[in-house]
Amino acid sequence: MTQSNSEYKKDSKLITAHYAENYEHYYNAIVPPIFMNSLNVFEHIDAYYDCDTKDINTYVYGRVQNPTVRIVEEKIAALEHGAKAALFASGMAATTTAILSTCKMGSNVVCLRNAYGPVKTFLDNYCVKHMGMTVTYVKGDLLEEYEQAVTDKTDLIMLESPSSVVFSLQDIRGVVKIAHQHGAKTIIDNTFCTPIYQQPLDMGVDLVMHTLSKYMGGHSDLIGGVLASKDEDLMNYMLDQRELIGGIIGPVEAWLVLRGLRSLEVRVAQHNQTALKVAKYLENHPKVKRVYYPGLKSHPQYELMKTQQTGNTGLLSFEINGTVEQAKAVVNNLSIFKIGVSWGGFESLACMPQLRLDEKTCNWLGAGQGIIRLHCGLEGAENLIADLASALEKI
Repeated sequence: MTQSNSEYKKDSKLITAHYAENYEHYYNAIVPPIFMNSLNVFEHIDAYYDCDTKDINTYVYGRVQNPTVRIVEEKIAALEHGAKAALFASGMAATTTAILSTCKMGSNVVCLRNAYGPVKTFLDNYCVKHMGMTVTYVKGDLLEEYEQAVTDKTDLIMLESPSSVVFSLQDIRGVVKIAHQHGAKTIIDNTFCTPIYQQPLDMGVDLVMHTLSKYMGGHSDLIGGVLASKDEDLMNYMLDQRELIGGIIGPVEAWLVLRGLRSLEVRVAQHNQTALKVAKYLENHPKVKRVYYPGLKSHPQYELMKTQQTGNTGLLSFEINGTVEQAKAVVNNLSIFKIGVSWGGFESLACMPQLRLDEKTCNWLGAGQGIIRLHCGLEGAENLIADLASALEKI
């Protein structure tokens, strides 16, 4: 690392702009190139066999490491205040690698019931069925629930704070304390907050995961995931497992993440401002029953949020005073908000993530079939509010 990189590491704006970019390595180009090679060559055979792939300047094969990928890994590790980071082909690739690397046959996992659906499917349909593991799902708002859930077989506690449908928070520091008392590791999905607004590693979390298709990518044109940790040995093990499982991200996608990081801080600030205006509008609308957004003072965990986060981003949910069919009509009558399942890009999106779930499952997850999730993009708060007003007026 050059001296300039050491200075850059102190400020998130400088990290996203310049950190880990040793311009002299690529002809002083201000934008690093995309290294499309699948392998690297050596001057003699002993150099090949003696190389250390953990060395940041050593590359052998694209499934192991790539220069474009490594630049982004160093940036994200610095943003998360971690020792190392590892990029994956998707958020699911990152999460499943973390689970398989921290658990074993018969392990117990304590998981938030509002965690990302495919993660729960992997736990139930693969880990339980093929590895004899057990999963304990918790609502997550009370530390007592975690104390009761953890056993001597618990190897991993999975957090997502805030969760991405009902935006429930977990007491991160409290859960970490319980986990470490029982020798369990913790992992958190930090995609909603980004490292700009939440630093889980500084609160003792072992692993942080992000889905890169969201705010870090920011342009809805890539799929990727990342793990970061303060524990260098743990991350080296994750890198070894990534090599064996084969889940490394491609260099083009890594370069797109690099591009997205340039504007991360200014984008999430704008998403935050817009979403808060939209949330306040909805909260005061006579046809809206409830708004779920941690930035609202009415959020039941607002005070906890202020101790863990320095901001919020563009995702929120709301329920109307009406039927599920009327909720569908609201979504179908939106114009600027497009119907889509993802979030974190420039565009505003609407979906109904629990529409096809049964009533029992909805109650378990904490909201009804008619809950509407919005991602507030970069089209302007006034335009988005006008779009919602028009759609709500039609029911």
